[in-house]
Amino acid sequence: MNPPPSTPPPATASTYTRRVFAAALGNILLVEFICWVFLPWFLAAVFAIPVLLVDLAVSALLSRRGGTLGQLGRGMLIGWLAAPLTLAIFLPAYAMAGSLGFL
Repeated sequence: MNPPPSTPPPATASTYTRRVFAAALGNILLVEFICWVFLPWFLAAVFAIPVLLVDLAVSALLSRRGGTLGQLGRGMLIGWLAAPLTLAIFLPAYAMAGSLGFL
């Protein structure tokens, strides 16, 4: 006996809307600003890392919600990735430029 054919899930609105984009941009602005302000004085471990962790926790909690709050949380998670990825690219490049004598 064959199971009845399954029906596709109903079409819903897009997961990524203007709210997600605005939340991602706002989060990038805030977190990147904090990281780059404290990076030259090597205070990232004191100020930037706790801010990143709190931001990650808030965005993870919001992304589990439905509706507008869930969209904002997903946007914040997308924006949260910007700071660690920027530092992961910049710091090795900065060290390499220093070792090659460009700085």
